[in-house]
Amino acid sequence: MKSDHEWERSDDNVLGGNSVSITDQNVQQRKSVTIGDVARHVGVAKGTVSRVLNNYTDISKATRERVLKAVEELGYRPSSTARNLKRGRVDTFGIVLPLMPGKGADPFLAEFLDGMTRALNAVDKDLLVTTASSMDDAVLAIRRLISSQKVDGFVLTRTATNDPRVDYLLDRGFPFVSHGRTARESEHPWFDIDNHAAFYAAAKKVIAQGHTRIALVMSNPQMNFSRLRIEGFHQGLEDAGLAFEDQLIAEATLDEPGGEQAALQLLRQDRPPTAIICMTDAIAIGVTKIIRRHGLVIGEDVTVIGYDGLPVCEHFDPPLTSFAQEPVLAGGTLAELLTKAISGQPARELQILAEARLIQRGSDGPPRKTPEELKAHLSTYFATA
Repeated sequence: MKSDHEWERSDDNVLGGNSVSITDQNVQQRKSVTIGDVARHVGVAKGTVSRVLNNYTDISKATRERVLKAVEELGYRPSSTARNLKRGRVDTFGIVLPLMPGKGADPFLAEFLDGMTRALNAVDKDLLVTTASSMDDAVLAIRRLISSQKVDGFVLTRTATNDPRVDYLLDRGFPFVSHGRTARESEHPWFDIDNHAAFYAAAKKVIAQGHTRIALVMSNPQMNFSRLRIEGFHQGLEDAGLAFEDQLIAEATLDEPGGEQAALQLLRQDRPPTAIICMTDAIAIGVTKIIRRHGLVIGEDVTVIGYDGLPVCEHFDPPLTSFAQEPVLAGGTLAELLTKAISGQPARELQILAEARLIQRGSDGPPRKTPEELKAHLSTYFATA
């Protein structure tokens, strides 16, 4: 189990370890015209040109018109970089992505970044993306970006309950918003899904279908979203009078290979689960591969429920039942929250808890086999294990 200060590097992470500035705007090459060129053309001081451009009222109408005419003729454009630095802004947000354990792609992240960049493009802002292999490295990256004045604020993802990035940014008084809550959630802006409620609902759903042996495939419990989902699942079992059995909890990386390994662990038990609730859709996809490979019917012999609501899961056989958290919406909302935080809006006004939406598909249903019947079926597959 990884601590909340550790992430493992993924060799297949498409973003690599370098910073990337994401923008849809085209950069046009043109000859640079300076404020000095305008002043010489008109025959006035640079300060006079600056005062005209900044709408000072102590410049005569005739001089103002001459300066503005020269600006138009010469094609002078004020430097956005210089202007932003003067007002303490660079119109760029930063995000330091954790390189999570595993080698699978993260489809949720792609949609999340899409939502964020769309929102930023609409207000002429950019997103600077870099990666870090541990929480400590993430803090170092954040410190470097602040020192170099490359960003106005940060979006944090995969928050830990006790998150050193949050501690650092709060101590520095530097603007940020987090996708997920933390132990210091009252002190900073955040957008989160009610993870506890979603996994409570998932547990109650399969219990109502008649399942009594229910497994959970989880991720690192020191991640705050993981902790809340485990607690919701636990509460759902407890309210139904079912025991929370450690052997029915499998920890996995947040990708398909992680789901495959977890499914093998669960199906090899003396009393395999008839329902498996997964921390992400990617994990659930891996779980379904193993179930199908061992001659079982998903949604009949073994129920599988995912979490993320990824559109690709609609095209599986059977389509995956999942709780959706709308990654594009999340990315866009966080961009808007950070814009407001930078403008000085209080953190308590920038905290949003949304509900996950159940997408009912075909991967869940009443159990057709008992755990003992599953064991008998699987015995031929695991005879040499």
